[in-house]
Amino acid sequence: MIQTKNRHKILITGATGFIGKHLIPQIAGMYKNAKILTVNRSVEKAKKLFPELKCEHILLNDYENITKFNPDIVIHLATLSTSRNDTEIIKPMLAANIEFGVRLLTTLVKCNNLKLFVNVGSFAEYRTGTDEINDAYLYAATKSAFRNFVDYYSNMSHFKYITAIPYSVYGGNDTTKKIMDYIRESLVAKTPVKMTKGEQVLDFIHISDVVDFFIKVIENMQSITENLPNGENFYVGTGKGTKIRDLAKLIEKAENKKCNIEWGGLPYRQMDVMHAIAPVEKNSSIINWKSKIMIEKGVKL
Repeated sequence: MIQTKNRHKILITGATGFIGKHLIPQIAGMYKNAKILTVNRSVEKAKKLFPELKCEHILLNDYENITKFNPDIVIHLATLSTSRNDTEIIKPMLAANIEFGVRLLTTLVKCNNLKLFVNVGSFAEYRTGTDEINDAYLYAATKSAFRNFVDYYSNMSHFKYITAIPYSVYGGNDTTKKIMDYIRESLVAKTPVKMTKGEQVLDFIHISDVVDFFIKVIENMQSITENLPNGENFYVGTGKGTKIRDLAKLIEKAENKKCNIEWGGLPYRQMDVMHAIAPVEKNSSIINWKSKIMIEKGVKL
């Protein structure tokens, strides 16, 4: 347990999502004196997911209780993540990734205790490298657009913000299939699983390391707010890339089975991310964090 002089008041959106459901038990276990408020589409789902944790759960539109809670740190995980860009997805994606976030920020203007807003971006915002934003998908474009709103409200209300950019997260239980899930399914598939040529080089980071990153942010909140420029990016990855074809070989070795994959059976997406490795150098010096689980170990977990 981390002993702290101040009782953190931590507001978390997206609590029942992939990262949230792994992060909240860790925060609750390490910060026994913290108060945690989660903002959810379904309070019942949150209560079932965290039955024994001392958390308060409210609905998305319960802005009055957000103001009363008056958090000192907000971790904004809520998002609608998809590679779709059809017309049917536009309205729900904008509602989740822009409108809800802006309404939240409008409410947080009234919270005079707020010190740090942790925004969460996507590595797909950097299709051609981290020198500039170049969105690969509509989803990534909404994450990039939302940064402007965070910056606006931050300057208005004088709270600091950072943007955490997770790379290819895996491990744990997720309801959304990822590349690794399709590869594992191919181990027992009777017909070949169609995939692209598998030449993408991605930075695969285990969910345990991602959770540890957010814990380190909470630990170092004072240093972040006092010493870093506003809007600092943190690239949450291992700093090492793995080609998808090589990932399949690692899984074959770990499971002692042969993948049944039709490489090239699917075309690359129009603006696919072909090379995404997190620049992680500053993470250890600023918040004393770096990933512990390399992909060779991670595929065995």
